Amino acid sequence: MSIKSEYKNTAVICLSNVNGGMELASVKLARILSSNVKINFIAKKNSYIECESNHNFEKSNIKLHTINFEGFFSFNLIKEIRNILLQQNIKNIIFLGASEMRSLYFATYRLDINFIIRQGSKKTSSKKDFIHRLLYSQVNHFVGNCEYMKQNILDIIPLNKKTNLQRIYSSLQMPLNIAQHQYNQTVNIIQVGRINTSKGQLEAIKACEILKDHNVKFKIKFIGDIQEKSYYEKIQSYLKNSDIKDFVEFLGYKSNVHDYLQKSDIFLMPSLGEGMSNAIIESLGFGLIPIIFDDTSSPEFKNLGFHIHLTKENTIPNLQEILLSIATNIQDEKIKAKKNIELTQKVFSPNREKEEYLNLLC
Repeated sequence: MSIKSEYKNTAVICLSNVNGGMELASVKLARILSSNVKINFIAKKNSYIECESNHNFEKSNIKLHTINFEGFFSFNLIKEIRNILLQQNIKNIIFLGASEMRSLYFATYRLDINFIIRQGSKKTSSKKDFIHRLLYSQVNHFVGNCEYMKQNILDIIPLNKKTNLQRIYSSLQMPLNIAQHQYNQTVNIIQVGRINTSKGQLEAIKACEILKDHNVKFKIKFIGDIQEKSYYEKIQSYLKNSDIKDFVEFLGYKSNVHDYLQKSDIFLMPSLGEGMSNAIIESLGFGLIPIIFDDTSSPEFKNLGFHIHLTKENTIPNLQEILLSIATNIQDEKIKAKKNIELTQKVFSPNREKEEYLNLLC
């Protein structure tokens, strides 16, 4: 498919090896822009993005380039990216990541590039030293995927006079005519995310123990790759002596996540440091009742009008109190959460995200 575009050739770059929110966001962004812009996608060889490329980039004009490299600073990475930029006449870069910034600085050195960095996760250590000022000196636009991330960029990243900073919410293409799951006398709880300490699967399990103590029928399912094997083993060891082990299920990675959300009532994610999580947005789009830690961007969901529950102290007793209250008032809670379906399609529209990114391209 050929494109007659007013926009110059663009590269979306995500060099991560794993399967997570940033990687999915990079693929989605490339796809929604590809109807208006000639997109080259640069990824790491043998990464999740390459392995899923037939599915991710089918029926699009996206050209995938993969690079074999080790470490965050790699001469081969510098050389290969620079060659791609020159050969494909790339004039816009949208980079999702941070670790490979040293390599990207040299790969783009003295090239006429409109450099955009999209940030979706919290940074804690300042980057305002001389070296980072140099590395980020060629960046034209920083994009935070929520107001919290926008402020985090301002606090951590060295911005110069030419750098534009703005917030662009991520988007999701949701199915039309979604019907909220009907309560069936069992409270169906779900979490979607890689199995990692930061995602709080063990805290979610401990929170659910309160339901068993009060004779509330429930099931909890976890969908996501096991990224941290030792943490998964810790969870399994805990479950061996748990009264709720028969109500907990780890399903691994699933491509049909929507089918599981459609059969769920509550989205439980006690995770710190989340950006505007795609998993939370999807749960809202299916009319689930999210329970999430009050951290980083999570209050923005309330500000946008969504029905969600935020913890106060971000502790397991706090989670248990909220979870039990929802489970024992599930019908009323589901009525309140039904508005989340329509609001998600409005706030997180792909057309809105596309137009905001097109405004940054040359």
